[in-house]
Amino acid sequence: MKFSCYKNDLTEALQVIIRAVAVKPMTPILSGIYLKAENSALELQSNNFSTGIIVRIPVNAEQEGETVVGGKRLQEFINKMTDETVTFSDEDSGDLLSIKSGGKNVSLITMKPEDFPKVKIPETERSFKIATKALRKLIRKTVFAVAKDDSRPIFTGCYFEIKGNKMSLVATNAHRLAIDSATLQHNYTDCSFVVPAETLRGVMFRIDPKDIENYVKIGYATRYITFKFDNVFINSRIIEGEFPPYDRVIPKEFATNVRVDTNDFKEAIDFVALMSKETEYHTVKLNFRDNALEISSNSPDIGDATKSIEADIRGDEVDISFNVNYIADVIKVIDTDQVNIELNDRFSPAKFTEPENENYVYIATPVRS
Repeated sequence: MKFSCYKNDLTEALQVIIRAVAVKPMTPILSGIYLKAENSALELQSNNFSTGIIVRIPVNAEQEGETVVGGKRLQEFINKMTDETVTFSDEDSGDLLSIKSGGKNVSLITMKPEDFPKVKIPETERSFKIATKALRKLIRKTVFAVAKDDSRPIFTGCYFEIKGNKMSLVATNAHRLAIDSATLQHNYTDCSFVVPAETLRGVMFRIDPKDIENYVKIGYATRYITFKFDNVFINSRIIEGEFPPYDRVIPKEFATNVRVDTNDFKEAIDFVALMSKETEYHTVKLNFRDNALEISSNSPDIGDATKSIEADIRGDEVDISFNVNYIADVIKVIDTDQVNIELNDRFSPAKFTEPENENYVYIATPVRS
């Protein structure tokens, strides 16, 4: 095998493909990236059995062939190469892959390509299309709310729900909930399934924020979901289990309605968070009264921190405490200049929304302090 390609094309491909390289592989082959040069194209594959990714880029193939090489090391060395093109060859030794760019040369030990579990392109029962920009937004505004541990696997992914021409993504860890929706071009058969968060982060990473014209085709079956872009194919398992009826945790009425400046809120949370990190539950207290929001945190061993910002408050005064991450995470994805906060009392969940946007809802459960 011998081929050359543009370094930028290869770098972009590796940034996507590395996301399905196993971090703690059951077998060494799963730590590798499969390379196949054929017909002026290079196909790269990674597969951790939960997610499989295929990326194709153009190359100048002098000799076709296939091999497998350690994914992490390949990406690290390619990132350090500065020349415009990179040349690969295993002509001198079938057990070594020589990689040259400019005056830099590295040889990496290869693995047998026949041992690599090739990514399957399954037959999907149904499919739909969504604008890449819309899909990226849905993932960005929800995926952060999934569970970090796998004690309840169903909460480690985002719940996809399609009803007619409306698609919603829902994420929860049982203590917080994020929902966002988008309108599709056509009506589709109603369906629902849960996709691993790590798969969706990889899909989001693949989408250029400036890409406002393209679409991604999503296919699904009982056990698999696929995402097809121009040169990228992602195949992921669907998480089995019953997603809870999420709409039941959203309060119907609120005694207090607040609107604050998003940047002021973020700056205040970031400041007080420095102290909250020293507390047992990373707690911040929000005090709503007199058209002001006071944010504070107290650590018996370190001290206390406080920051007040202006707030438009309508209704009852409220004191309520949260894990600071539950507030900091949602502020990062708020796209409006102001954010709405709706509350009842210090024991009830709070609702965060964007003005003039009924599609996005975030619910946070308070800390009892």
